[in-house]
Amino acid sequence: MPYEIEATAATTATPGEIFRHLAVPEAWGAWGRFPTPAKQTRKGDTTTYGVGAVKTIWPAAEQTVAYEPDTHFGYIALKGLPVRHYRCDVYLDQRGTGTFIRWHAEFEPLVPGTGAVLRLGLKAMIDAFSRWLPAHAEHCPPDCPARRAGDL
Repeated sequence: MPYEIEATAATTATPGEIFRHLAVPEAWGAWGRFPTPAKQTRKGDTTTYGVGAVKTIWPAAEQTVAYEPDTHFGYIALKGLPVRHYRCDVYLDQRGTGTFIRWHAEFEPLVPGTGAVLRLGLKAMIDAFSRWLPAHAEHCPPDCPARRAGDL
């Protein structure tokens, strides 16, 4: 049985700014507060950061599965999490000059009976992401990888 979690946030950053921070793997290290740097290990099938791109954030590896600039970014876990069929979809809706973010995740526990505990942990992670990403994007420094990435 799949578990679902969701977090939402509003930000003054534009959908384009938020999308860049999701699409560029190294930008996750700028806003995500991870203990190791995030990096791209495979380019996308038709664009550098598009569908098929793989990023690693130890111990996980994730692949981009939805890439609709400024509106929708989705990824799946390839390894590193105690779950299977983990998928996150981040939806961006323009609200005035800012953005409403909806971060939705689904997963199945790898070990039966651990779903409720995993749900709590992953919910805390998604909640943190939905706070950290907009806070960073609103005050993004010039040397941020999302700014240096060039065309998406």
